[in-house]
Amino acid sequence: MKTQKTQTLLLRYYKRRFYHGRSFVARAVDFLALRIITLAACYLWFTTLIDNTIMAAVLSVTALVTISVAVELVKSMRLERFIQKERKRIAERLFREKLLILPKEEFLAIVKAFLESRRAQFADDCLVYTVQSILPVSADTVLRAHRAAQRRGLTAAVIFSAAPVSPEASALARRYDGVAISFITPDDLLASGSAADFLPNEQAVDEAIISAAQAEKARRRKTASAPFAEGRMRRYILIALALFALSFFVKYTLYYRLLSAACLSFGALAWWLNSIASTSDPSNRPV
Repeated sequence: MKTQKTQTLLLRYYKRRFYHGRSFVARAVDFLALRIITLAACYLWFTTLIDNTIMAAVLSVTALVTISVAVELVKSMRLERFIQKERKRIAERLFREKLLILPKEEFLAIVKAFLESRRAQFADDCLVYTVQSILPVSADTVLRAHRAAQRRGLTAAVIFSAAPVSPEASALARRYDGVAISFITPDDLLASGSAADFLPNEQAVDEAIISAAQAEKARRRKTASAPFAEGRMRRYILIALALFALSFFVKYTLYYRLLSAACLSFGALAWWLNSIASTSDPSNRPV
């Protein structure tokens, strides 16, 4: 069962993806700006129809509320569809990653499930050649499958791969006339529905989303703290001294000294933040 914290993290991830990476603050600003513009437009339109300004204001507010409710309803429906598509995309991505690290027996079980659902397509004279590699299927793989089929006297070969097929491999397979070579990729397994029993469950998808959200949060925190990282204090001080020295030789003395003071302030802030970090780090405490 999902906790409230888990649901909040998931919803935050969905909304950030749905709104193309915009933060909550950016979305709030957009929300207010669009409502203000809509209200102003409604008021201007109603004032051209009604002479009573109070009635025009009431109608404008009513129209704004109606438009806002309709927009939020459509947005919630779009978000619901996006959540379903996003969870499906993540489940399929996890399935592709899982194919690469599955034990040979489990990988063959997936191949067997696909073959059983396509008995009429694969006859007895068809060679089944499996490739469990992160690299796309190469021309060498096609050549090996062709030779294996020829040694067994077979007229067809199907290459099951845990990775996509390279253009060179596809072109080479079309040039062979003696053995008809086809490919089955993870996309084919997913499209056929034979991989449904091997897809990750809801909990695995939730864990992947939470892990991605936490990694993104750590990346943003690291980016925000980069200007005050360890070692930046010396640079700020050097730049402050250089700007202060230049202020004696340029026309806009005050501006250069203000910039120098700002750099000095950044250096002091970087020193203070790194001092707090070093004292709070348990590895720096004496034993």
